[in-house]
Amino acid sequence: MKLIAALATCLVSSASCLSAEPLDLVKRAIPFVHGRGLDWITNRECASCHQVPSMLWTMNRAADAGVAMDRVELDELTEWAADWGHWNQTGRKDGEAKVSAGNIDTMAFLLLGRDKKDVSPGEWVVKFRSSLLANQQTDGSWNAGGQLPLGKRPLRETTEVTTMWTLVALNETGDEPLPEETRTRANDFLARPQIGVSTEWHALRLILAPDNEGHLRKLLDLQREDGSWGWIASEPGDAFGTGLALYSLARAGLPGDHEARRQAIKFLEKTQQKDGSWPVPSTRKKDANRISETATDWGTAWACIALLEGMPAP
Repeated sequence: MKLIAALATCLVSSASCLSAEPLDLVKRAIPFVHGRGLDWITNRECASCHQVPSMLWTMNRAADAGVAMDRVELDELTEWAADWGHWNQTGRKDGEAKVSAGNIDTMAFLLLGRDKKDVSPGEWVVKFRSSLLANQQTDGSWNAGGQLPLGKRPLRETTEVTTMWTLVALNETGDEPLPEETRTRANDFLARPQIGVSTEWHALRLILAPDNEGHLRKLLDLQREDGSWGWIASEPGDAFGTGLALYSLARAGLPGDHEARRQAIKFLEKTQQKDGSWPVPSTRKKDANRISETATDWGTAWACIALLEGMPAP
């Protein structure tokens, strides 16, 4: 990318620019992420679209970076989370087709967070890909599920975000390329002119078009003076928004020692709590920006996922 080349302060890859410090932050956070995910499984008996998939995503990428993980436990947790009967608290009475249609995000995040080194990923991966393709709406979108439509951003934007995450998951899953009709319909839906209010929307635009200098510049422009991004771009920075932005910048190839990435890591270092977490305001409109457990769990996992993105294998 021309803009990345101009902005870069070194001519090395993002992986080789990373120091040990980001991994130290992750190591401090993993017990919190792991514990909160297990609590959610035990107390809610629900995989959810956030706590459990993001926990697995964090732990799988940490294992890739050389952090000691119980592989047997991870496999068991993945098998549990991939069972559609655990995707909501109504259990199996609604039927697999209805539950799957209401859990697009759950399937997409489980696919993205899976152990990618597993050469035999299991039938669930193929099944999820097939289900996602089957649940594309006639307008080309995929519907957000759970409490996501209750977020403090326009419903249209939430639908676009779910659609973009689904495209990312489908692009990175399976041996066959994404059907052209599926891609065309999704792109037609996403082509409607609008500017997202959430950092997540801008981060996903960059992930899907990493060579688009406009998307890169816009995301960099949204960074706050303290190095952070808010989940809602106009609000104070938090680990959720910062994690999403940092993850997309790493995927786009922005060098690890670029000022934007270094400042984001400094923000995460300064704001991490003693228990390894990062406090995050609720993403739901009705909660009036109060710090919430769910957002904190999700944001802490996303800070870890972002810090681990592009980290070299041991």
